[in-house]
Amino acid sequence: MPAPRLHSALTSFSRSVADARDLADEAHRWSIPPQPGARPQITLHRRDILTEMAFLRAYTSWENFLENTFLLYLLGHKPPKGAPPRRFGFPPDSTAADEWCRDGKPYSKWNISDVQRRANRWFKDGKPFTPALQSQRSRLEQLVTIRNAIAHKSTSVHDKFENLVRLELGNVPPNTSVGSFLMTLKPNAPTPSSFLEFYVGEMQRAAQTIVPK
Repeated sequence: MPAPRLHSALTSFSRSVADARDLADEAHRWSIPPQPGARPQITLHRRDILTEMAFLRAYTSWENFLENTFLLYLLGHKPPKGAPPRRFGFPPDSTAADEWCRDGKPYSKWNISDVQRRANRWFKDGKPFTPALQSQRSRLEQLVTIRNAIAHKSTSVHDKFENLVRLELGNVPPNTSVGSFLMTLKPNAPTPSSFLEFYVGEMQRAAQTIVPK
């Protein structure tokens, strides 16, 4: 089959990521006073909320990308560059492909573990998903920790988030929120960049390995 639909999935993901970046950048600019003594357009608290929204947009787009590309590969679609993966199953249509991925459940999950499990079941060597995800697994799994910390307020979720912050920064600064952490510059990065930019970049690198062009 031709490549346009996989290319379209990658393009759609890239656009959503660009929108997320723009939102976070705008929130950062709005939180800076235009001149000494002036009031910024928004408070730091609102900047952090908008940053969390930006991350959620990128993360949701990432899961949608995994679902869309998995189903397309399972239906035999080719990437823009290279050969399609060797399949161990041949669903007759998109409805059947979706049912295979749901395994009898109301809906399918698209976290790293579930995607790798399905990929190893339906594609030779799990390609292209397992190699792309495994090489960045620890970082990509941090996305779930951050997403859960935004969406849920349970103690266990908060503790996991604080452990992540401690791992990355060495300690948990006072009044740390998910948004303020995402806006923090990542230590020892080759070029100055926020954690939001770092995690978005990890998603993009994996996506471009899954759908080479």
